[in-house]
Amino acid sequence: MFLVVAVALFAVLKVTNWRDADFGAILIYSLVIGNLTWPAMVVLAPFCDRFRGPVDWLVYFPILFLVALASSAVALLAVLAIYRAPLSAFRDQYWIGGRLGVVVVLIVGSIIRLYDVTREKLERRNLELQRTLEDGKTQSEIQEEEFGKAREIQEGLLPKKIPQVRGLEIAGVWQPTLAVGGDFYDVVKFGEGKVGICIGDVVGKRISAALLMANLLASFRAFVSELVSPGVLAGKLNDVLCNNIAADKFITFWYCTIDVHRGKLTYAGAGQWPPILFRKSGEAILLKEGGTPLGIFPGQSYDDTGVDLESGDHLVLYTDGLTEAMNSDGEEFGEARLVHLANRNQRLNASELLESLAKEVTHYCGGNFQDDLTLVVISVK
Repeated sequence: MFLVVAVALFAVLKVTNWRDADFGAILIYSLVIGNLTWPAMVVLAPFCDRFRGPVDWLVYFPILFLVALASSAVALLAVLAIYRAPLSAFRDQYWIGGRLGVVVVLIVGSIIRLYDVTREKLERRNLELQRTLEDGKTQSEIQEEEFGKAREIQEGLLPKKIPQVRGLEIAGVWQPTLAVGGDFYDVVKFGEGKVGICIGDVVGKRISAALLMANLLASFRAFVSELVSPGVLAGKLNDVLCNNIAADKFITFWYCTIDVHRGKLTYAGAGQWPPILFRKSGEAILLKEGGTPLGIFPGQSYDDTGVDLESGDHLVLYTDGLTEAMNSDGEEFGEARLVHLANRNQRLNASELLESLAKEVTHYCGGNFQDDLTLVVISVK
């Protein structure tokens, strides 16, 4: 580096027609000054770093000036000695060449100081960014792990194996768009000839929806009984939720009991998308009677509605993730496609019809669901 400085200084002097510009003298001068100034700068830098800017520069520059004066004097003495010039020439030479040496030292020293300060700031910044990225990655991994555990817990709340009763076949699928979701369904067997089935959707997504879903299912299993009608059960759940739910939250819900021996379906709805009863004849009946979603109006009552079931009927329960699934053109799957598809596959059993519906809607939206998808199919044998 000192050689580069000497060459640059010699070139500048030649261009500016500086008299007595001798490269050998300039090289010796640069080497001596450099080897004296550089250690001083190394010692000086940590001392100046104790001060905040711009005070560090106010401390650094005067000391560097004194170092430049001293090192220029020593360098000039070395040049005089090597060139065997009389010591009496020191004063004049120092006034001519020493000033230039001091200026060069100040310029080069300031550049080096600025470079070191900038480099240290960049290194600190890079270290901070690296730590931030590592912390962010760690937090992301922790969050992903927590979501994975939440998913396992939520899946554990849903039926691991759907109970079956003679005369019916029941199949269900639960597919959240994220790690956890707000959709749910449950199947409760009361005896060999009677079963209860519910489906619902919590407004919102992620953890808040999952917590409400868990709360609702816990309350449902606490209240559900063969002796409690769907309407009464919906009213009990509504009262519980109204006392424990946030003002901007609510849950859509639908619950039915099926008495196989009597061939009777009894249901109550609370804002949930109406299930569709597909008759063997091809008729599609929307079970749309019901009241408001749960958790909005305390003391809300829900009525029971009864429907006769026949052999060959299919009952399809679903959340809006099915009908609101969109294709690449932004067109929703819709209720009409569901009805057409179910009627076209009327001869399938519950598991086969469930698989057909899920496959068709997944293909329709390319697997990019806008909302959680829950689907339950009940076939009457």
